[in-house]
Amino acid sequence: MQWPPRLAPPHATTLDVVVFGENSLDFVGIGPRPPEGADKTALDAFDLYVGGQAATAAVACARQGLRTRYVGSFGADDPGNTVRAALARDGVDVVAVERAGAKSRVAMVLVDSATGSRTVFGFRDPALAIDPASLPPGALVSGRVLMLDATDLSTAMSAARLAREAGVPTVIDVDHEARGVDDLLAEIDVLIVSESFLAEWRPGGKIGEALRKLAAEYRSAAAIVTLGDQGSLAVAGDREIRTPAFRVNVADTTGAGDAFRGGFVSAWVRMAEKPDLRLILDFANATAALNCCAVGAQTGLPRLAEVEALVTVPGSARSK
Repeated sequence: MQWPPRLAPPHATTLDVVVFGENSLDFVGIGPRPPEGADKTALDAFDLYVGGQAATAAVACARQGLRTRYVGSFGADDPGNTVRAALARDGVDVVAVERAGAKSRVAMVLVDSATGSRTVFGFRDPALAIDPASLPPGALVSGRVLMLDATDLSTAMSAARLAREAGVPTVIDVDHEARGVDDLLAEIDVLIVSESFLAEWRPGGKIGEALRKLAAEYRSAAAIVTLGDQGSLAVAGDREIRTPAFRVNVADTTGAGDAFRGGFVSAWVRMAEKPDLRLILDFANATAALNCCAVGAQTGLPRLAEVEALVTVPGSARSK
């Protein structure tokens, strides 16, 4: 497969992007890293924020002007209602697969006040799982792009196959190697993975070599690895593109990878007639950087004008 995958013209679909996967209500505490052996540590701040990798990517797209739908599972409880309401406020069309008796996903997030790095303790009720028979096919393939994660592997694979049959290109968010993930990746057009995934997928190898193998094995149009404060690395055909990160004052790195994916899809859709992969990656890195300037997975997700300003301002600070 070659870059770029073909996008349907905007008038041919009711939406620009559909995002399928995880949502979360995050309990976020901010404070100094506790000393080794400490059993109690005071926090500087604590609050609730909406998160979840797919839901955050959906909001990133919506804030940059894309017609966006989110499809995911919710329990009939306050956390689920809070997340649904927040998505709707950002203009995201929510298709909720309700699971009566299930608890909506929650996470505890501890943010190091000195560095902004975070540790996430997540809980997902097994009853939230969506089986392939519960997928709303029409809702999933009504956009120009389908973005999904690997939370429910068999169901994500069914969604990806529906998209391929409908001619809708797909983008994946995958953080960890797991049984069955290879079958899912084989159905995806654009692979965006974390550095930790590559380390698990090809232990001991160099990042660039592993990424090239990933692109070749799954015949993706593009394979991209996010590298935190080092930006990103992409392989598309015989091209290798390294894009430095933008330097910002980091408050919280939660949701940076999800913001990157949202920024990537947003830029790709806007450049559909002539998608410049290097420039798209710049927009993705800028979206991720700006999101790190505020606490919470979605709080700092920028509007399009903010991203354009960071990308286009001469002399914008970049990592080396």
